[in-house]
Amino acid sequence: MPETSGLASAESALDCAALSAPVYHRIKASTGDSLYTHNANEAANAATTYGYTDDRGVAFKAATITGTGLSPVYRIYSPSRGEHFWTLDATEKQDLVSTGGYTTDEGVGFYASKTADPCLVPVYRYSNTTLRKHRFAITAAERSSLSAAGWVDEGIKLYAAPTTPAPVDTKFTFVVIPDTQNEVVSNSTLIDHRMQWLVDNRSALDLRFVTQTGDMMNWDTPDHIQYVRASNALKKLDDARIPYALAIGNHDSAATCPGGSACPGNVNANLRNTTTFNTYFPVSRFQALAGVYETGKCDNAYHTFTAGGLNWLVLNLELWARTGAVDWAKTVIAAHPRHNVIVITHSHQTSSGGIEQGNGGYGNNSPQYVFNNALKLYPNVKFIFSGHVGSAAYSEVTGDQGNKIYQLLTTYHDASTNPTRLIEVDTAANTFSTRVYSPYTNAEKADGSKFTISNVSWVR
Repeated sequence: MPETSGLASAESALDCAALSAPVYHRIKASTGDSLYTHNANEAANAATTYGYTDDRGVAFKAATITGTGLSPVYRIYSPSRGEHFWTLDATEKQDLVSTGGYTTDEGVGFYASKTADPCLVPVYRYSNTTLRKHRFAITAAERSSLSAAGWVDEGIKLYAAPTTPAPVDTKFTFVVIPDTQNEVVSNSTLIDHRMQWLVDNRSALDLRFVTQTGDMMNWDTPDHIQYVRASNALKKLDDARIPYALAIGNHDSAATCPGGSACPGNVNANLRNTTTFNTYFPVSRFQALAGVYETGKCDNAYHTFTAGGLNWLVLNLELWARTGAVDWAKTVIAAHPRHNVIVITHSHQTSSGGIEQGNGGYGNNSPQYVFNNALKLYPNVKFIFSGHVGSAAYSEVTGDQGNKIYQLLTTYHDASTNPTRLIEVDTAANTFSTRVYSPYTNAEKADGSKFTISNVSWVR
């Protein structure tokens, strides 16, 4: 059965206004224990009654009652550790109550969100093994202070409303990497250089997401050396915590043998054999992953992030997709009407910019079928990126709901430089600008791939 982690029948519209209750933070100076409470009386009396004399003000805002898109944050207490603990993970709570010494269940402390939203901020949890305590942090200053004091970052544990809404940064960049198959055959110089450039320029670009449209490898070998090179290059993004999504091309499957020739056997079955790809790029590597079509496989997956004050969904679809994968894609898009959808797939446009009509002779459905039966049906589909043929092309089509869909082909098959398509989105100006830049030679492509599109109707 298809796995649809994070997928509901319809996207819940988070009621941001419901997260309006201040959550007060008090610390017991003698032990370092933190108290988080939305109860103003408890916060006011915490010093004289319980010894929580360090008043840290309001940590963040949450809800006092349940609501759409909200989850309970449980409050438990360990008498032996002298520690309060908060979690919205019901399993973690039960384990700590049953075997972790947190024998006092104090019920629901407040309500927050499990998922990101432009109106929310991530709440990180830190632990201190010396004090045997935990603490939340939101701001960069709070996180830096805790890290400097030896606290360990346990990651984002919930999303809440900030005490003062921050101004929305309406500009950001995401990246489309074309076919890199010729970059990994004999060495990894070009692909390594590109990934390091993205890491080094993350802040300057305000880079939020990286995509690749397939044929990362050229062919497989017994030692999987091309996969090793590509995997090591993308580890730079892993280490920098830059999220990415990958579309699988025909050269990334068992359909292509050394030298680029077709492998023996059933070519369609070979095309769907992506065992090696999934070995080197398991689903655990995708930081923004929200769901997959087949358990344990990244061939068809979707990823979510927030940027420019809006929600985004990146959907990677298999090459010449099976009908089941197309139907699954429809459920994903339909369930996320408040997300701007970016589709990446290996074959969609022809070298001249039209939609490909065939399935390569050994795929399943054509790109035109995928477009007609899924992508053009929904008003929140904004971009379709592909590679496979040609160099670069651009075209606009209109979806069934009157929405503009922006189709961009980026391929090149370059072996001497590392072309990288940059997409800068401005949600306030309703524009996006794009260019293809080669970090290795510090040069832009002068092939018409640089332009700006105005009057874009983003989903808000």
